Amino acid sequence: MTPTLRLSRRVDESLEPGLPPPPGQRSCRAAIVAALTVPSPRLSETGIVGLSLAFVGAQTMAQLNGQFRQRPRPTNCLSFPAPRQSGPYRQDFLGDIVLAPLVVLQEAAEQAKRPRDHYRHLLIHSTLHLLGYDHEDAAEAARMEALETQLLAQMGVADPYQNPDHE
Repeated sequence: MTPTLRLSRRVDESLEPGLPPPPGQRSCRAAIVAALTVPSPRLSETGIVGLSLAFVGAQTMAQLNGQFRQRPRPTNCLSFPAPRQSGPYRQDFLGDIVLAPLVVLQEAAEQAKRPRDHYRHLLIHSTLHLLGYDHEDAAEAARMEALETQLLAQMGVADPYQNPDHE
């Protein structure tokens, strides 16, 4: 059973002017819900899952990346899993996803991908991180990439890892 998603989506004032608007609530929800079909102990038994999604400017993303990953440069996305709580409150909250549209759009252009498809990939990728998946070693990376490819194929999106320019 796919959980019910409570999605809080916001566009930060740090976003660069002149960019196309980031994906809307419906589009974001579709990609995240696809990832929520993957088994994970992080999924709430209540059948309800909450997460927040923010679109920020490249400078804000560089600050976050520096603060939390010691890499003071912009990146396409960051995931911040919520701590697992033993109490009765907020067990349904998975965490936060942050995307930098300027970086996402630049990568899409460099990799000859449709921006919509690249956003979908990053939303699925980030949600999988919130569910406890990672890519720190080769086996984990292969498992996560296979899940991403499978979920994207269900949405009609080509395998992003077949692109030689993919990082």
